[in-house]
Amino acid sequence: MLKKTILGVCIIAITSVQSFSQDSQFVELRDGTRYEGRVEVKEPFLKKSRIILNDSTTILMQDVEKYRSSDGYFVRMHVGYGDAFARRIQKGNIDLFERVVPNHSASWVPGPNGTMTYLGGGVGSSKAQYFSKDGGRIMRANAVNLKKELYDNPLSMQYLKQRDGLTALQVIGIIGGVALAATSVTSQADKVEPDFTGAIIGVGVIGLSSWIPHFAKQNLTEKAIEAYNQSE
Repeated sequence: MLKKTILGVCIIAITSVQSFSQDSQFVELRDGTRYEGRVEVKEPFLKKSRIILNDSTTILMQDVEKYRSSDGYFVRMHVGYGDAFARRIQKGNIDLFERVVPNHSASWVPGPNGTMTYLGGGVGSSKAQYFSKDGGRIMRANAVNLKKELYDNPLSMQYLKQRDGLTALQVIGIIGGVALAATSVTSQADKVEPDFTGAIIGVGVIGLSSWIPHFAKQNLTEKAIEAYNQSE
């Protein structure tokens, strides 16, 4: 009985060490050098972003390839993304990543006599998704890339087919919103006190047509990748 108890404690201890090792914080540089320790990301205003390792060592983000902090596991986005990093939200044969990107909701609509009218909006942010297969390069999670890499899983492809339907809905909604806004602007062109309520509604239709399906598409992407990982 005593031997079994000791053996059980040893197994638990070994498992705990392995779990800690897998989730431990680290920084890996672009040259492959790796450092273990507490990771704190600093993004000061008008200064270069950096990582403070173990409260003492400073590492510039421009030298970092990947890292794990208390906020998760992050990898560098290459080719045109500067020092932007994406956070892994699913782990498996297919790793799914996301990063926050800024966006602006303003738009231009056709006005009278061939002119264009600017309808202002606001500045916000959204989450862009990326993925990698079998530890390979990170790709944008768009329809072409997803279908190419997940083609051999029927359930994943079913989710992606639903995703295509939402893309068509986005296009139809945006076209309808632009038409409504353009018609409203044109009809008010010769009035002393124009009423652009219709144009504002049109811009609202554009926004809803873009963002509501956008979030639903992201959910379907996550389900497609989850189905792929569970099948392996």
